[in-house]
Amino acid sequence: MRALVALVRESEREMALRLGLNLTDYRALCALSELGPLTSGRLAEELGYTAATTTAITKRLELRRYVTRQRSETDRRLVTLTASPEASQRIMDLTLPLVSVLSEQLQALPPDQISTVVAFLDVTQDLMRTHLQILSTKDAT
Repeated sequence: MRALVALVRESEREMALRLGLNLTDYRALCALSELGPLTSGRLAEELGYTAATTTAITKRLELRRYVTRQRSETDRRLVTLTASPEASQRIMDLTLPLVSVLSEQLQALPPDQISTVVAFLDVTQDLMRTHLQILSTKDAT
């Protein structure tokens, strides 16, 4: 399991480099690409960053034309961030080859094994979310 987590981290870092980004900016861009338009505050919440950090990330992503900002016409204080179609496509181009081959491998398994793998991955995600919640609520020491 540790080896898998390490490979995920290394892959994420490599994809960030391919886009000319640091890992923090890459994670923000992925969140915008996956979740759709978000306010700065919602992006900060999603990633666990401060408002100041999110503003700095947004500025860097805007400079690369990976993100656009749009002010609400009804409430000028509200700013929505959107990943550019080109940025979303580049992320897709980097991730799709692995997702496709993993999907093919999964579909090649007998149905009972697919169910077992899916159940294991579901439990693993739940346990990881719980662990993350515990870590995020503990005082940093």
